[in-house]
Amino acid sequence: MRIGIDARVMSVRSGGIGRYMLEMVRSMAAREKARDHEFILYPGKDIDSVDLPDNWRCSQRRLTSRGILRSLSYPSLAREDRLDAFYSADYLGPVLPMPCRTVITVHDLIPIVYPRVTRFQHRLVGSFLLPRTIKNATAVVSVSKATKQDILMHIRIPQSRIKVIYEGKNEAFHPRDRHDSGIRDIRSRYGIGDGDDPYFLSLGISDPKKNGKNIVRAFSEIVKRPGNRCMLVLAGNTGHGASDLERMANELRIQDRVLFPGFVPDEHLPLLMNGARGLCFPSLYEGFGLPVLEAMACGCPVITSNVSSLPEIAGNAALLVDPGSVKQLTHAMERLLKEDELYDDLRVRGITRAEGFSWEQAAEELLDLLTAADR
Repeated sequence: MRIGIDARVMSVRSGGIGRYMLEMVRSMAAREKARDHEFILYPGKDIDSVDLPDNWRCSQRRLTSRGILRSLSYPSLAREDRLDAFYSADYLGPVLPMPCRTVITVHDLIPIVYPRVTRFQHRLVGSFLLPRTIKNATAVVSVSKATKQDILMHIRIPQSRIKVIYEGKNEAFHPRDRHDSGIRDIRSRYGIGDGDDPYFLSLGISDPKKNGKNIVRAFSEIVKRPGNRCMLVLAGNTGHGASDLERMANELRIQDRVLFPGFVPDEHLPLLMNGARGLCFPSLYEGFGLPVLEAMACGCPVITSNVSSLPEIAGNAALLVDPGSVKQLTHAMERLLKEDELYDDLRVRGITRAEGFSWEQAAEELLDLLTAADR
């Protein structure tokens, strides 16, 4: 079979979907069952370099960054390259019927389920074009059971066309000794306090759905209490959301305890997670929540939300809170700071929980969908 793959956002700087594509492509290329097929990657303006076998190649056709035009171009691209199957994990896949088997990954339905945290353009695309993409697909990959239920509720396609394939963890995310020199170096690099003072880590803070304001509000309550020597590291691409949080930290007079390191490269994340007292991830909505899995794999205790897919991914290995309750979030952070037995228990539970997720398994299941005989 000749299989085309939309690789426009295959870069860690493209956020969660970019990382997803990198991991899926690497893992699929390493599978034995992929050797009998030809794979064509269709890049965008800039993708991360990946070492691939000879049966994989990067097309000279570059996909436009304009979502609707790109989506409309997929059928002609498939005909010109005589594709037998096509795969897209980008936000908007083909909106017109395809001349080949088509598999898409749906990460979430945020524009439909949680429209208030999305821009008007995304709400428009999500309401009118995303449902068409899902209905046109031969098979739909959902990254969680929660997302599958959202699809069935809002799009109403046959349940048999949806396959839940969980995301995985990169082998770089593993526990390290807390006295590891790499952890000391990463603390120094990002200016995270002195010595062994604890810190909480949060990621993707420019995104409103990550609930950054409640994280800052809860942390401000923590630092008011005597004996709580700790820091808050709010990592992620800078943007309007990050500026709002910086202003809030200044207004609450905790700016000396809150760090905004900006974008953190993938190679630094495992060290930051290993050094943290906990990951604060009280997101308002997630299709999967990869940072939760990666933190657990590192033995970093997790505080996350009791909504959407997050309880499904965290299982019994995290502290679950109502994302709208600053009081609950503050209490969870205080517990992680004060209760060493809880901290140690969550470390062990998280590592065990994370062992059940792998990119290798995800790639095997995706290849089965792409190479299935039915159309």
